[in-house]
Amino acid sequence: MRDRPVYVIGAGTPLVGTLAFGIVDRGTNVVEVRPTSLCSLNCVFCSVNAGPLSRARWAEYVVEPEALLAALEEVVRFKNTGDVEVHIDGMGDPGLYKDLAELVRGAKAIPGVAVVSMQTRLYMLDVERIRELAAAGLDRFNVSIDAMDPQLAKKLAGADWYDVELVLSRVKTALEAGINVVVSPVWVPGLNDAEMPRIVKWAVEHGVGRGGTPVLIQKYIPHKRGRRVKTRPMTWGEFWKRLREMERELGVALIPKPGEYRIHKAPELPKPYRVGDYVAVEVVGRGIFKGELLAVPTSRRGTAVWDRVMTLVLGSGASEDLVGQRMRVKVIEDSHNIYIARPAGR
Repeated sequence: MRDRPVYVIGAGTPLVGTLAFGIVDRGTNVVEVRPTSLCSLNCVFCSVNAGPLSRARWAEYVVEPEALLAALEEVVRFKNTGDVEVHIDGMGDPGLYKDLAELVRGAKAIPGVAVVSMQTRLYMLDVERIRELAAAGLDRFNVSIDAMDPQLAKKLAGADWYDVELVLSRVKTALEAGINVVVSPVWVPGLNDAEMPRIVKWAVEHGVGRGGTPVLIQKYIPHKRGRRVKTRPMTWGEFWKRLREMERELGVALIPKPGEYRIHKAPELPKPYRVGDYVAVEVVGRGIFKGELLAVPTSRRGTAVWDRVMTLVLGSGASEDLVGQRMRVKVIEDSHNIYIARPAGR
C-alpha cells in the first residue's frame, strides 16, 4: 500500500463524519456501514482512488467491530423504523475486513434491522467464508463484475492476477448458500460496451437477482479525486436511453421497479455543526487523501448520535506533526453529516 499507515479505529473516535470509515446516513432506511478502506485492486475508473498503487492516498483505516456495532445500534435506534437495511460498503472492499462475519451477525441482531447487504468484488472470499456469511445472516451481495472477457477484466481491475472466472464461481457459491446476488458493473464507454449484454445474459442464466433486477449497471462518472479514463462519459440521458434499448434487446429488466428495494425516507441524524460554523478541534491523525487530516471536536455532546469526526483540508500544510494539537476550524461542507473544514482564517 505504498507504505501508507493503517489506522485501527476504536471507540475513542467518532464513527460519523467521514466517508473513509464508520457510518454514512443519507436520510433513508439504508444505513451505509464502512468497516475498512483497504482494497487490493487498482480499478482504472475507481472513483475513490483505492488500491496499492494509489498516489492520492496517504492513510487507510480498519474499524474495530465492537465500536462499529455500538455506533450502528445507536443510529438504527435513532431511525426508529423496523426495516433498516445495513449496507456494508466503503472506500475500499469490505470483503477484506477480517471481522466481516462478526459484523454481519451483530448487525442482523440489532432490533430494527431487516436486511444486511454488502458491496464487494468477491474475489477474496473463499467457499468457507461465503458459507460463514450466509450462516451469519447476510442477505445479499452486490458484486462488481465489469467484464466477462478475462483479459479485459484484468485491465479494468488494474491487476494481472484478477480472475473473473473465480469471481463467477464465487457468485454461484453464494447463490447455493442462500445469499442473493445482484451484479453491479461500471459501464465505461469505449472500454466495456460489448460486455454489458454478456454480463446480463450470464446473470439471468445463473439465477442472479431472485426475481428482481439481476444487474444494476452503474454509469462511469469521473470524480475529482478518482482515477480517470480517457473517454467521453455518457450523459444521464444517453445512459438511460441505452439501458432501455438493452432491456428491449435482451428482454431483461435493468432499471429497478419503484419500491423494489423498499428504500424510503427515514429520520436523518442531527447535524451538530453547519457550514460556516467555527469549531474547536483536536487533530487525531491523517485523512485518507494527501493534504488532509482527521480531527475531533473538543466539546463533544456525549452520545453517539452527536459525536462527529471531521476532515481538515490543509494541502501542503498537512503534517503528522499536527497530531495532538488543537485548533479552530471553519466548516465548509456538512452534507449528510460528512464534515469538511479548513483552519480558521483560511
